[in-house]
Amino acid sequence: MIKIWNFIKLSLFFIVALFLISCATSRFNSNDPYKGMETVNYSGNNIYLFSNGNSEKLIIIIESGGWDSALGIKKDDKWISLKFASIIVSELSDKYTVIIPEKLKRQPGMMYDEDMNDRANYTAENLLNDYIKSINGFLSSRNYSSILLIGNEEGASLLPLIYERMEKKENVIAMVSMGFGGLSLYETYEIFSKCDNIFPDEYIKAYNEMLNSYNPSNKTFPDAYAVDYYVYTQRWLKSFIHIRPYDHYKNIDIPILFIHGNKNLNIAVDSTMYIQENLPKKPFKYMYYKWGVQPQNKRELSVFIEEVTDWILAQYTVNR
Repeated sequence: MIKIWNFIKLSLFFIVALFLISCATSRFNSNDPYKGMETVNYSGNNIYLFSNGNSEKLIIIIESGGWDSALGIKKDDKWISLKFASIIVSELSDKYTVIIPEKLKRQPGMMYDEDMNDRANYTAENLLNDYIKSINGFLSSRNYSSILLIGNEEGASLLPLIYERMEKKENVIAMVSMGFGGLSLYETYEIFSKCDNIFPDEYIKAYNEMLNSYNPSNKTFPDAYAVDYYVYTQRWLKSFIHIRPYDHYKNIDIPILFIHGNKNLNIAVDSTMYIQENLPKKPFKYMYYKWGVQPQNKRELSVFIEEVTDWILAQYTVNR
């Protein structure tokens, strides 16, 4: 099986980028990026809590995919990789309470690429069910005047589904979707399969292989999980490939910020542009950047952080 670097980047680019992004922030502590964190548990699933007793406003972050914890990877008491959540914690936890639901039954800082039980359970359905149990359990005993949801890549693909199933979704004032947009993975792979002027032959071959294997007309999809299939598993892809966020966003009328890199070779920028073109009357905002899956230098990192956090601050200002 060909392991394509493009797919490797899908799970690894935040491991590289987020250290740089977080180090560019004014309050980031490289020795303890999650200072003040509490771990609470609902239905066997962890939530990482950064409590702010002076605020009745909450940020919920649904992280990107991969075999690691929703916080990143920790080894020998040092964080060797971080997720996007580290930015929000460093920039906004002094103003709002922040929570990060963990993926499945994972523990902070751990890797699960060789855990067969985790591999078997790593599906969109299981993630969604666990996220909902954790979030609804957390909110059942707490009252927040306003809630903002953030989804990053894999988390962004599930973002509108989580919103729809939240018991207190009437308190959600806005959402941020990063790097996914509205089209399904299948539609993105269809777009990429025609880009032979961008991708080498082995990439096009891989896209076509997945399109054939997971064609909606097939009666069954591959479901193996013991070995990697382009970084993840066939079971993971089976559960995610036809999720189409657009079909849910068309029924949502709260402000949403969509963020996408124009040169993103993991999820085509067309996926976000599709929403912009087809839902022009929605209270949605779009930020497109010159980079692909990540900013390329500290200046771009700083601009990105400032623009995103300013938009979040503005939503809470409007909804006092």
